[in-house]
Amino acid sequence: MTLISTVKQWYQRRVRGLGVRNGSPDKITTMYMRLLIDEFSNLKNYPEVACPDAAIVVVAKSDLYVTRPEDDDMIKDISEIWPGCEVRVVDGGHISSYLTHNHTFRRAIYDAFDKLDLWVESNAPKN
Repeated sequence: MTLISTVKQWYQRRVRGLGVRNGSPDKITTMYMRLLIDEFSNLKNYPEVACPDAAIVVVAKSDLYVTRPEDDDMIKDISEIWPGCEVRVVDGGHISSYLTHNHTFRRAIYDAFDKLDLWVESNAPKN
């Protein structure tokens, strides 16, 4: 079986699961991209993190790549996937936010490591 036939079978199974039979090429392409994004970048598809309280998620207000709960009823809020995580919001889109708010992303990384240090200290075995 080739990679193309494997991907095609995966796509057909997923589309059948959604009850979609046909559509315009634009609709099919959009659906395919949403399925790929959901399959590979949705955090609910990955193991739970050990310390979600230490996670800091930076979200761009105008991000068209990351779908948010208010845009789609099937999407869970990050706080449901990682209870206790902190969410920081910046203006801009997926790329522009990183370029114009780079300091915010760096600060979130520093702060997350600080939170993780506190979590490790409080959960270390006591002798």
